[in-house]
Amino acid sequence: MTFTSSSVQSSDIGLSYPDMLTVIQESYDGILVTDRNGNVIMVNDSYLRIIEHDVAGINFPEYLQTIPYRKAACLDVLKKKKRVNYTHFDLIPGKTISVTSSPIFDEKGEIRLVVTNVRDMTEMMQLKEQLEEAQEMERLFYKHLEGLKHSNDGPIAVDHSMKKLIATALKVSSVDVTTLITGESGVGKEVVARYIHTCSNRKSEPFVAVNCGAIPEQLLESEFFGYVAGAFTGASKNGKTGLFEAANGGTLFLDEIGDLPFNLQVKLLRALDSGEITKVGANTPIPVNIRLLAATNQDLEAMVDENKFREDLYYRLNVINLRIPPLRERRADIRPLSMYFLNICNQQYGQNKRINLEVLRALEKYDWPGNVRQLKNVIEHMVVLSSGDYLELSSLPFCDSVKRKESDHTGDAVTINRYVPMPQAVEEVEKKIIGHAMQGNTSSRQIAKAIGVDQSTVVRKIKKYGL
Repeated sequence: MTFTSSSVQSSDIGLSYPDMLTVIQESYDGILVTDRNGNVIMVNDSYLRIIEHDVAGINFPEYLQTIPYRKAACLDVLKKKKRVNYTHFDLIPGKTISVTSSPIFDEKGEIRLVVTNVRDMTEMMQLKEQLEEAQEMERLFYKHLEGLKHSNDGPIAVDHSMKKLIATALKVSSVDVTTLITGESGVGKEVVARYIHTCSNRKSEPFVAVNCGAIPEQLLESEFFGYVAGAFTGASKNGKTGLFEAANGGTLFLDEIGDLPFNLQVKLLRALDSGEITKVGANTPIPVNIRLLAATNQDLEAMVDENKFREDLYYRLNVINLRIPPLRERRADIRPLSMYFLNICNQQYGQNKRINLEVLRALEKYDWPGNVRQLKNVIEHMVVLSSGDYLELSSLPFCDSVKRKESDHTGDAVTINRYVPMPQAVEEVEKKIIGHAMQGNTSSRQIAKAIGVDQSTVVRKIKKYGL
């Protein structure tokens, strides 16, 4: 403890002078005493430990001119003549510090001394954040626990772009318009198709889904339209009902329609235009009333240019186009989807596994080339292999790749590849840094802690850059 001896008076209430010094020194909280001019006359070791600056014997007004931070509670007391309380998130990087300064008045009502108490709130704030995160996890868990019972509520969507797509799908469901659903493999095209059917006036009729790439080419026509008895060698003597007939009155969903052979595209187009099909081996057309939904992960427009897909069929299918974004473009959906699949796997395997934030953050950092289908498989993999009550990071199939990706980011934080005015460059870097921090942190306080600025700055920058 450092002090100016002429400023310290012995106690008259039973504490000796050494006892008083020992009490102050042994305080876990930091204690600073300044006079009316801002001179430090006493400071204990806890204050120096928390603040990480040697302020013994300094004059605070002069000291503040030498550092970037220009605010001091002990000086604000002199202006306001009353107790002040501050919480600093950026005074010491990585620390949250609570500061309380109180005035001591003389017999004339003038401030004689200012006593400042500082407390390191970092651990408490971390515990608070962990509690808030745990409460959020519980909320998500129980919210999506009901998901299996309410599957008609629609696909899980938290991300803004996905919410917008689901709203469009709901609007489209009310009319029998042909709809083309596009997106990478595994994004959930069939889920959206089933949602459209469930919300339509055909919901009580059949929903027939077929993967065009999974049926041998020589069998496609008979699978689509059926055949009559004796239509070809090996045909059933009773004939066969095709997919169009099976879906009559309901919805036919043709997945991976880009794999449909060119010659069958003509017959599909004719069936859509005429509302009739002709079975293989038959001469009489059969009327069918279906709603067609098609999906593909291919670029049909490019296939048209390459003469691999009929242009007239493309325009017939592409009346409404719903593009489902890949999972890496809607990372906000990863948490609720993970919880949803965890519930499914728990029921399927008779488990009661939970998921912690460490695993969730690893899932959010991954790019998911296999999209939602891959996420479902990963959760199932972890439920089976994790031995404890919680899914373990060690059982994450791509755990090593996530670590490698994180280590790849330990090099230069900023790469210069063009010249721009300095103010513009600063804004671009700020926007990228905050945007990157938002991917792995859920609150402005966490973001502020991650990038080493105060929370108010983060809130202001997020609003400024429209993040």
